[in-house]
Amino acid sequence: MSVVNEDDVVGYYMNATLVNGSKVSGTVFTYLPKEGLLVLLQNVKEQPSMKMIRTPFIKEYTIKSSVPKEHSLPHQLEPFEQLPSMHAGRDKSIFKHASSQLKQAEAQQMKHMGGMDPSTPIAACDAFVRVARVYPDISWDNEEKIIRVTSEVVIVGEPNWMTPKPILVDGAPEKEKLLADRIQKLLNGVKK
Repeated sequence: MSVVNEDDVVGYYMNATLVNGSKVSGTVFTYLPKEGLLVLLQNVKEQPSMKMIRTPFIKEYTIKSSVPKEHSLPHQLEPFEQLPSMHAGRDKSIFKHASSQLKQAEAQQMKHMGGMDPSTPIAACDAFVRVARVYPDISWDNEEKIIRVTSEVVIVGEPNWMTPKPILVDGAPEKEKLLADRIQKLLNGVKK
């Protein structure tokens, strides 16, 4: 692949066979010989996708200089061309939609984190955020310094919040043990 210059292949259609025997094809979007990287653009007209290939893994390839219309790269914008509007067929603009989603996420985070005071350990906040992603109805008990998942299951820092542990409250039914086990797996799986 090193005999081909970067400018020579961009925009041309390429069929490649990789060392593992798989075949890929597409329009060359980018070729960086120094980094040994090739990016192919596939399905240009329908739903475009990219394939990044390390050139040392290409066993053989063919490049077609006459590119079919359906495989040609999209035209670049002229210097003074207007960008398309950010409406994308919706009632709201994409910017307004993204802004409202961000505000909702910030409000949700404030709802969760608002009960914590400055003395709350950072490790407790991390554990809270990890569990809140899966169980959004949890709450922080500032007096007892625990995370309340349900009325029967709480998360405590034993011996400290670096090792959070879900436990059952006294008198909790045995079926809640399954929830505590799932939360422990969640806490163990995310921890590094």
